[in-house]
Formats: sequence, C-alpha cells, structure tokens
Amino acid sequence: MHLAFVDFIYHYDAARPDTDEPLGGTTSAICFLAREMVQNGIACTFFNRVAAPCHAHGITSLPLQNLGDEIERGGYDAYIFCGRWTAELVGLVRKHTQAPLIAWMHESVFAAPMTPALADFDGVVFVSEWQQRINQQAALPNWKQAVIRNAMNPLVATSLAANEPVLAAKCTPPVLLFIGSFARGAFHIPPLIEKIRAERSDFSVEMFCNLNPSHDAARDAAYVGWLREQPNIAHIGMVGQPALTRHMRRASILLAPNPWPETSCIALIESLASGMTAVTTNRAALPETGAGFARQILIEDPDEPARFDMPVDYDAFATAVLDALHMREKHPDELEERLRRQVDFFLANYQWAGRVAPWVEFIEGVRNKET
Repeated sequence: MHLAFVDFIYHYDAARPDTDEPLGGTTSAICFLAREMVQNGIACTFFNRVAAPCHAHGITSLPLQNLGDEIERGGYDAYIFCGRWTAELVGLVRKHTQAPLIAWMHESVFAAPMTPALADFDGVVFVSEWQQRINQQAALPNWKQAVIRNAMNPLVATSLAANEPVLAAKCTPPVLLFIGSFARGAFHIPPLIEKIRAERSDFSVEMFCNLNPSHDAARDAAYVGWLREQPNIAHIGMVGQPALTRHMRRASILLAPNPWPETSCIALIESLASGMTAVTTNRAALPETGAGFARQILIEDPDEPARFDMPVDYDAFATAVLDALHMREKHPDELEERLRRQVDFFLANYQWAGRVAPWVEFIEGVRNKET
C-alpha cells in the first residue's frame, strides 16, 4: 500500500516533530501516523509546501506542484487530504485518479473555502465522536465514515518509566503549565492566576504561547505588561516537541481555561500521559479526550461549533486548581495511585502504533466499496 498525504497549508518533512520549532497538532498527527505506517511496511509520501524534495524516516516530502505528475505516474492507493483543502484541489485530483480520496478532518466543522464538504471524497476520518456528531448535517451519503483518534508524541510515551513514581518526577514547589494561544484561553490566565494567588503563592507558572495572541496591539501590550509584573510566571514562548515534553514531565498541573471548539486536543492527551492533573473546560471534545481523568469546568454552550468567546468561571477554575495543589500536599499516596492509572490509560490507548490498523482497515473498506 502507498498513501499520499496532501497538505496545502504547511511545509515539513517527517522529521519535523524532532526539531526545536513549535508544531501544530495536525502536522504532528500526519508525521507520527505516517512514521508508524512506514514501520508497518506501508509506503507514505507527503505533498505539501516544501520548496524541494526531501526525505526523512523513510518518507519523501514533495512540493505540492509535483502532485499532478505523481498522479499520472500512478501507484498511490489513496490520497488523504489533511486538515484543510479546497474544492479546486480535491477536484483536480479526482479528475485524474480513481483511487480513494479521504478527508482527515481536524477542524470543528465543514465550511468553505478551507474545509468544504465534497462529494469527491470517498471517506472521512474524524478525530472524535463529538466532531463526527456535530458534522452529520453536512455529511454526504457516499462517504464512508470512521472515528480514529489522535495520539501522543512517542517521546511523551517514554518520558516516565513504567515503574517510576509519577510524583517523584514533579517539581517542588509545583509548576503549573499553560500551552496554547489566545483562542485557547491565554487571556483567561491573568485573572485565574490572581484568584489562585489570593489563596497561596507557593507555585510557579510556565507559559508556552506567543506574546501577541490577538490582533489587538493594545490588548497584547497589556497582556505582556501583566506577564512582566508577575513574580513567579515564566513566559517561555512557543517551543519544539522535545523541549515541551521535558517541561510536561516536571510540571504538576495543566491550566487549560479553553473555550476553543477542540476536536481532539493533543496537548491534553500528552499532559495527562505525562502525569499532570489537567484542569480544563467541558468544551467540545475535551471531555471525550480527557476520558474522565481531566477536571472539567462547565462552560456556556459547550457544543457550539465555532465560537471561542465564552466566559470562564474563574472561581470554579481556581478552586479546582487549589484542590489539586491540596491533594498533592495532603494525600500524595492517593494522588500517586490516580496519576499512575491515568498515565497507564493514555499509554494503552493513545499511541500512534495503535492507529495503524484502524486506518488500514478504513482505507481497505473504502477501496472495497469503490470496487
């Protein structure tokens, strides 16, 4: 089997997650799934915005403009459109091949021009049951559908040894992490931290986000000013996967006051697999991803597929964080047992090696339907 992964937005090769550059969830998913496919004898080629052909982990990345010649040459068993696509691009591929065309849906909803619902697709892979449910009104009868979840960076899977006490890896005083951007709750952090600090100050915060999280210069400047005034907050910025994995291993709590319509939050998966207590919202697929291990603060209209301006209950959020800090101090044995169950669950259910068989089965099902 030979699979083509088509991404007209980004430029990368399969070694991209190994670098010190920040990485989005869709790109991470493409690279790790394809790397596991290759390990299982399935050939993969990337078509994206690389300037010239390159090769890593047994996968060739070709400039998108090479796609037409490669279709003519033949040999691809399916074309997987990753994250975003246009009707024109999909239509051109459909015009020149009868191989299955599959949409790997990462956005919350189908919407033109970047994620149109197209009859040219033979199949659609969703990354959560929430995402599949929300999009059924747009689904077309010729599509074969499946839910195949995202998974974690393999580095995260090895950051804690099998018999290593989880709490022994965590810093004292405890470290609280924020990972994301404006739309994923960055502007909720200042009032939230002030609520927590009113009760105790024996913690530090590490912020993994950029310094201009909105398009409002005045708002961004006020945000940066607040960060610089805080005694125990480090703004680290956007970092690569290896560095982020090291920070997650030593951190105790993920702060995720997230109003974004998440379809499958890899940051949440990896934080829970790193033995962190996650405090987030019940927005979109976050409860599904958290699998009962994350602490979910109720948010207004959690299933709304497009908004990200919902208010966050800072009192409830701060209380959950303070409870987690108290648990760490007063009931470490109970917390250790819970965190180990959590880590073991995500290691068992959220690794990319476990996604190969469902993907192959789905692709074969689409091919058989076509014949």
